[in-house]
Amino acid sequence: MTVQPAFETVLEHDGAVVTLRASLRAAVTIDNLPGGFPQVWKQIAQQSLSQIRAVILATATDRQDAQHVLAATADKPLASFLADAQAACLAVLAALIKAGDDSAAEAPSQGRASDKPMPLSEYFKTLYQFATGWLGWSPSDAWSASPAEIEAAFEAHIDRLVKLTPGLSEIQATGSALVATSNVYTAERLREIEELGYDPAFDREGLRALKVRHQ
Repeated sequence: MTVQPAFETVLEHDGAVVTLRASLRAAVTIDNLPGGFPQVWKQIAQQSLSQIRAVILATATDRQDAQHVLAATADKPLASFLADAQAACLAVLAALIKAGDDSAAEAPSQGRASDKPMPLSEYFKTLYQFATGWLGWSPSDAWSASPAEIEAAFEAHIDRLVKLTPGLSEIQATGSALVATSNVYTAERLREIEELGYDPAFDREGLRALKVRHQ
């Protein structure tokens, strides 16, 4: 996985400026909107003003800045704002569903027989648990980080545990489990994920296809 800072983009309208960030908080909020990511992406592509407003509010690093930008549209033509806002919202959505896509596109489409696709809601919950439970981050830091940042930090944490604890990499073979959440993420499994470039327990195929259709 290529580690990069959480994606941010700036939206400006009539002198008002807001920064939109592809954070875990944004991902969870968008996933909880009616229809989740697929429906939100579809409506943003259709320039739905209500959905654009929802994504701006969900991804804004400062809610007051978001309110100021939205207030600036109240008594002015929406044509120019809709085009810029649509582009900004689609860019943030693409950043949130991008993690692992580049490698996964050329990787086997199925994981091990024991693996089951992980719903996005469960994936985001797992990342929050990793950040706050394993890494010791504050809730604020966890919500502000991107999914990719949390994944990278957690993998580094597990690598450190393996180096400091002889025999830890043999847990899976002996039948014991290193339980991070409801899913089992042993050191061996995390290395497998790193080699594949994606987690076979999390199926991003639908989101990848959706993204391709709107590019």
